[in-house]
Amino acid sequence: MKLKKQREEDFEVSLTPLIDAVFLLLVFFLVATMMRKEDKDVDIELPESISAERLPFDDHRFVIAIDAAGNLFIEGTPSTRNNLHTQLRRLAEESPGRQIRLDIDRDTPAHAVVEVVDACQFRGLYNVGIRTYDESYGR
Repeated sequence: MKLKKQREEDFEVSLTPLIDAVFLLLVFFLVATMMRKEDKDVDIELPESISAERLPFDDHRFVIAIDAAGNLFIEGTPSTRNNLHTQLRRLAEESPGRQIRLDIDRDTPAHAVVEVVDACQFRGLYNVGIRTYDESYGR
């Protein structure tokens, strides 16, 4: 009995699964970059300090900024004094030990700073720090 030799067929590599995988990775990275935290910084001139204590970066700090005109910014968005008291009350109820960072312009009136610190203390929030500038940290 004579067997027929099978002719070798041309094998092709399908690129469809590879293209699907590349598109899935692209979608993953796009979604991952969209979920990053918003910038909480306000464009102000920080006061200089030579004796400041360097703290590690913590993205869970509650940020209150005051510009040179005395305007308030909570977490990077403009705010009012009434909204500040509401936010501090909510913060005191949810996590009273949470760190609060004050970003204050070097030309901010002292009464505006005292008003914010007093509001924090009134709500029982004592973990308050003021962000300053030093040459190794940058602006």
